Amino acid sequence: MGKRKRRKWPIVIVVIIVLLLVFAGGSAFAWTKGWFEGTPVGPLSDRIATLIVGERFDTETTIEAVEEGVLEETSDICKEDLSKTEEVVEYQVAHDGFPTPLIAEYEDILIHSPIHTRNLNGLLFHQASNKYALQLDTKLPEAEEEKVYKTKSYDFAKPEEQTEGDEYLKGKALHLWRRWTPTAMDSSIDVGSEAGDTVYAPVSGTVVLVRTYRLYNTCDDYEIHIQPDGRDDLDVVEIHITDVSVKAGDKVVGGVTPMAKVRDLAKEKITDIQLSFYTKPGHGNHTHVQDNDGKTYRELRLKDAIKV
Repeated sequence: MGKRKRRKWPIVIVVIIVLLLVFAGGSAFAWTKGWFEGTPVGPLSDRIATLIVGERFDTETTIEAVEEGVLEETSDICKEDLSKTEEVVEYQVAHDGFPTPLIAEYEDILIHSPIHTRNLNGLLFHQASNKYALQLDTKLPEAEEEKVYKTKSYDFAKPEEQTEGDEYLKGKALHLWRRWTPTAMDSSIDVGSEAGDTVYAPVSGTVVLVRTYRLYNTCDDYEIHIQPDGRDDLDVVEIHITDVSVKAGDKVVGGVTPMAKVRDLAKEKITDIQLSFYTKPGHGNHTHVQDNDGKTYRELRLKDAIKV
């Protein structure tokens, strides 16, 4: 009897099955790896991208995404989705996907740092120059004036170690009096940074006025006035800024929405900047934040400039 020919089809089937298993296993491995490492893969990334694009950086959505560990990588994983909204892409690039941490509060209003932690070089609470400013609360430990004067250090954690979202900055703050004004202590904040750094909205709300004023009769400076959400009795103002990118009527999110750039006060020949004594030589530029009694301040200082 002649030799029987071996059929090749079982081998082909085996090869196909092996290839299918390898492919399926690789996909499962990628999914499992991404899940345990917090990488946004599959439906999770789609969900976050949709939420961000649809909700315009709603604070709760942002914090939820941060807590799930997916927001920072979204621009890489979901480029197609995010490219549909230029503002989202610019936000991701400029801000790493996180709100800046808190530095103070007034009653139910949370005040975020207007400067990203990677650019922050000083933090000083002092008296505002007008009596309409309200005294702020903060959970930041108090720095020793003499120590900061010598070391120029506020014990800020590295940017990647900072707690962000609706939690406080990791570091300390100075609390200093001004001899020439009788106003309340801690009624304004100087947030130190380099000239040209981005200034973010300190609170969530609506911009009600952007205007120029004469700073120390030396140069024109900008004021951005924000009415916090649900608090028409308050007026949060940001000054010492330039290149303003918001206007009256714009909605802003605290610690998220870029509004302007830090003004170069030294170049404008503004001398004796209080913060400059507690930062490295050549520094001292900052943006100034204060929360005013909205009704009195608007009636006496802003007159008919604001229509709300």
